[in-house]
Amino acid sequence: MHDDEHRTVALVEAARAGDARAGDDLVRAYLPLVYNIVGRALDGHADVDDLVQETMVRALNGLPALRDPARFRSWLVAIAMNRIRHRWRERQQAPLPGLDRAAALADPAGDFTDLTILRLGLTGQRREVAEATRWLDEDDRELLSLWWLEAAGELSRAELAAALDLAPRHAAVRVQRMKERLETGRAVVRALAAVPPCPRLADTTAGWDGLPSPLWRKRLARHLDTCPACAPVRRGLAPAEGLLVGLALVPPLLAGGGGSGGAAVETAAWTEPAAAPASGGGLWRGLAVGTGAVMALGALVLLAPGPADPADRAALRPRAAAPTTPPAPAPTTVPAPRPSTPSPTPSRTRPPEPSPEERLNRIVNRHRAAAGCGPLRPDPELAAVARAYGKDMATRGYYGHTDPEGTDPGSRMTAGGYSWSAWAENLARGQKDPASVVADWMADPPHRANLLDCRYHDTGVAAVPGPHGTLWVQELASPH
Repeated sequence: MHDDEHRTVALVEAARAGDARAGDDLVRAYLPLVYNIVGRALDGHADVDDLVQETMVRALNGLPALRDPARFRSWLVAIAMNRIRHRWRERQQAPLPGLDRAAALADPAGDFTDLTILRLGLTGQRREVAEATRWLDEDDRELLSLWWLEAAGELSRAELAAALDLAPRHAAVRVQRMKERLETGRAVVRALAAVPPCPRLADTTAGWDGLPSPLWRKRLARHLDTCPACAPVRRGLAPAEGLLVGLALVPPLLAGGGGSGGAAVETAAWTEPAAAPASGGGLWRGLAVGTGAVMALGALVLLAPGPADPADRAALRPRAAAPTTPPAPAPTTVPAPRPSTPSPTPSRTRPPEPSPEERLNRIVNRHRAAAGCGPLRPDPELAAVARAYGKDMATRGYYGHTDPEGTDPGSRMTAGGYSWSAWAENLARGQKDPASVVADWMADPPHRANLLDCRYHDTGVAAVPGPHGTLWVQELASPH
């Protein structure tokens, strides 16, 4: 779920100029991303809603300070991470005597892991990955909130590193360490759920209170390393990244109430040899003053499907505090959602059919998931490069990876504004649908190697009509 960059730039510029509707659209488009980052980092803590609100307010009020509107998303992620760190520092400094300790506990009704499992319908190993996140160290939680979205194709590694204020290599080291702990957590989850249970494991957990913790993860891991009966739990674990391919964002809760048939394929590849958050805004009501946006999470359009069962939907509503004053009537410009459905616009209830390019990328990502690679994230700059090159081949009647002037794919990507460290390009001509294109590429070793190369994170695809059939251009690249 990536908004078109050009649309985001237009919305940012319009919101800067005082267009309240543009501000509303930015909130609707990016609220689920911020909610997922904050919700997973705090695992359903009662502060989640406050931090999400603070993040959106600061972003909207700080739009004039954003130098490059195209970087709105990475800038928004950085603001969210800064608010999370600020809240953690407050919690560490504040005394927690007596019953005040309850304020630091996650709300059982808002547990983000349970919410993820229920809202996304996770089963099998995907469910085990979600449950294993409970066993991570607290220091890993902010990283997990970003890496989960990177693995699902919602963030790039560059955005992850920038949000952590780390160099890409340092971020990669931290991700690897977190993944190792996550894999241990997956093995622990399996061992505890085994039927029949391991008798020695039952003895090990005799003094356990049943709450996941890093200490018990280490103790149980030691048991798994030495117990022959528990050894099989580590077998057959698919890479976590592949399991998260294609997962939608967890939406905010409702608040309050050369192939066959004459087709051809071509491939090429190359590997290179060895924003500060804005201040301002303070309360969610500032968003109402600044943009006229909807003022309750429940009134925002959800961008992912909720449970079909009304009982499940009701069970997901957080406990609402008793209002001190009678609720104000809903603004006439933004009607409140009906109890049964969130009142989406027609375009959100019935999304348009995916384009051939989107269908092709989905098929490719399924193959990458099976091979243990992360998904390719559509990049607008690469898409523009692919589209321009396909049109040029169709217009001038040539076919290959270099144009008549000798320009190769890497040079085209650079000219298109994409800074790469490695690139590949797959071409095809004459296939009638995305499935046929990918089948031909997968049957050819060089094309298959490009598709299943885990180094590549970004892609741009174009399907262009030509005199000899559709020209298919796929750009794959890793950012510099």
